[in-house]
Amino acid sequence: KGQSFLRMLESFLGEDVFRDGIRRYIAAHEYSNSTTADLWSALSEASKKPVGEIAAGWTQQPGFPIVRVKREPNGKVRLTQERFTVNFKSAPPLEWKIPLTYTVIGQSPATLLMTNKTDILENIPPGRALKLNVNGAGNYRVEYDEPSWNLLVQALPEIGLEDRVNLLSDSWALVGANRAPVSRYFGLVEKLPSSTELAERGQIINVVDFVNGLLVGNPEREKFQRYARSLLRPTFDSLGWESKEGEPPTDGSLRASLINLLGDLDDREIIAGCRERFAKYLANPASLAPDLRPPVFAVVGHYADEKTWTKLHELGLKTTSIEEKQNYYDALACATDLVLVKKTLAIALTDELPTSRAIFLVSRVARESGHPDIAWEFARANMKALRAKTDAAGANRYGPSLFTFFSDDSRAAELKTYAKTNLPAAAAPEVAKVVDEVRFRAQFKKRLASQLDAWIEKRKR
Repeated sequence: KGQSFLRMLESFLGEDVFRDGIRRYIAAHEYSNSTTADLWSALSEASKKPVGEIAAGWTQQPGFPIVRVKREPNGKVRLTQERFTVNFKSAPPLEWKIPLTYTVIGQSPATLLMTNKTDILENIPPGRALKLNVNGAGNYRVEYDEPSWNLLVQALPEIGLEDRVNLLSDSWALVGANRAPVSRYFGLVEKLPSSTELAERGQIINVVDFVNGLLVGNPEREKFQRYARSLLRPTFDSLGWESKEGEPPTDGSLRASLINLLGDLDDREIIAGCRERFAKYLANPASLAPDLRPPVFAVVGHYADEKTWTKLHELGLKTTSIEEKQNYYDALACATDLVLVKKTLAIALTDELPTSRAIFLVSRVARESGHPDIAWEFARANMKALRAKTDAAGANRYGPSLFTFFSDDSRAAELKTYAKTNLPAAAAPEVAKVVDEVRFRAQFKKRLASQLDAWIEKRKR
């Protein structure tokens, strides 16, 4: 949070003023002790702004705010702040002195220190897009009313990468907080200009991966996977399987992430491509670029039969490379066949892997296989042996952590019952945290499933 606040402060004060304040602070306290109050004082002196008063709200109280944007007549925009929370219905209300940055798209950025619950921006052209939190440097969310949002979406080709990523991040956060329907997020994704920027596409990949995992066992999952493939496949087709001369390193990372996720989304061409490359790799390991090995192995492992699983296991046992071993065992954890899932879990009780990696193999199976129930049953039956592989700090967290892959209310109740008879009182805070997360996931899944179905059906018309 401290780093985020300083970044926001630099954006608000301006780089030159902020650095002047830092130089003053360093010079004044050279070879001596200092406090954060000294830093705020130096920045206030350099900027002529009440940095100490601004800092108090961000460093002495929890959380961060959301700023709601509402267009009014005569070029006025009303801003209202409140505490931003997700799944925290009784959160005490708080206020901040918010160092806002904003821009009318195409114009120079401006600043406003928001010191009250509400404030007004003047002289904002009614037909022009207004973007708060320039470059996403501020530690606050922004919720736009419908007219403001529509103008921003129309202006996307003129909006820079950092601001597009900020819009994606905020819109998904609003979906999670039940402040916006899922159509707001995916509607934004569909309007984005074509891009292979990792920061932007990576955010979309993370959201799609989360939703795909949340919908395990839900009848809407197959429909969502088809839709998700239509969103992601054009970016992969632009990158291709092989790296190009002079491409930035981020393209390689994006390519690997897309292969991994498109494989999980049942893209048959990607699956066939991974199998083909794995077969060539077995004959000639140099044929597969190192950055493609983890995703190719993972996709092959996901759809593995007994023969393929055994080959991956043999490779993992044989290699002396720590990185290669991790890649092979991660691929084993992706298997979805129930027999193979159980064979992978059994490895956690052996000495094949270091103890820390052995226990997290169970967590990886819970996440990647689509069978968190099988992983939990295995862990519960072998909890004594698994906890013996953890350190003292992790022993009480291990069991509850395996419930974070569930999204059913009944599992929250099961964890509470399990904790009463199997975990010490010291584990209570961790249990309460996980119970809350499982309940949130259950509620979120129910809401997402119906909204996604409506959104996807609407697009067909």
